Amino acid sequence: MKKIKLITYLLIATFVLTFGNMTLAQDEEEKKSKPRPQRKAFESAVLLENQTDVINASKTLEWNIQHRFGTVRNGWSDLYGVFAPSNIRLGFSYSIIDRLNIGFGVSKIAVTNPFIDLNIKGKILQQGRDGGSPFNLTFYGNMVIDTRNEDNFATQLHRYSYFSELILSRRFSKKFSLQLAPQWSHFNAVDSLFSNDVFGLHIGARFKVSSQGSIIFDWTEPFTEHAVNNATEPYQRNVGPYRNVSFGYEVATSAHAFQFFFSVYGDILPQYNLTYNTNEFIKEVNGENKLSFLVGFNMTRLWGF
Repeated sequence: MKKIKLITYLLIATFVLTFGNMTLAQDEEEKKSKPRPQRKAFESAVLLENQTDVINASKTLEWNIQHRFGTVRNGWSDLYGVFAPSNIRLGFSYSIIDRLNIGFGVSKIAVTNPFIDLNIKGKILQQGRDGGSPFNLTFYGNMVIDTRNEDNFATQLHRYSYFSELILSRRFSKKFSLQLAPQWSHFNAVDSLFSNDVFGLHIGARFKVSSQGSIIFDWTEPFTEHAVNNATEPYQRNVGPYRNVSFGYEVATSAHAFQFFFSVYGDILPQYNLTYNTNEFIKEVNGENKLSFLVGFNMTRLWGF
């Protein structure tokens, strides 16, 4: 009887060990077959005047400070834009899961009343290291609320504007990353002969020059032209929208990123930049060509929970 019990126990132990080893082997095969995600293409969730594909790990809170001084065209009279009217945005975003975050921000755009933006970013495809997708595909969208006095609007719906883009990005090497993003902005209400919808394309790049430093570049080309540009006199005005060119330097650590740069855009919120920008790097003012770019900086801080 004791021998029968012993044999039974040995058979059970053999079955458990064999099944356990098979399960572990299957798990290891699945892990090997599943491609590892590539490292981040960019260091920060923002690249100069635009978003990147970066979505931080789940339960991460991100704080953004974005600041744009005035243009440098007035020289020493306003210390090359430092003491000119400036724009600033304070924003927060939180990663609900590894590939999805939501956020909000408050901005000053040449007025005292703040503009409130609500935004969402989700990663559709993740670039893999050894197989899987060859690139990242990320959606970003926002809604902006203009909080000025109700006398400025015929209806409450006229307060709202929207922006969305699909960000196609790739980390080509440890040093170089590139992204392309078709963009769309929409305003519920615009002045006569302006377009409610404006389409454009953003191109951004990063070249790493040290363990923490990178040269960064940003180009945004609008495809839509406002009708007022081609209207008959006296309504005709050259209001663009004009393209943006930005370039600068970024210093980044695991929890911080700081970008210092020169830019054409000054409104920070993407739909306002894409739809209403009339600035150029070199602009004709009173018959004279003057440098007209702005100095700006972005700061990012991360907290994990």
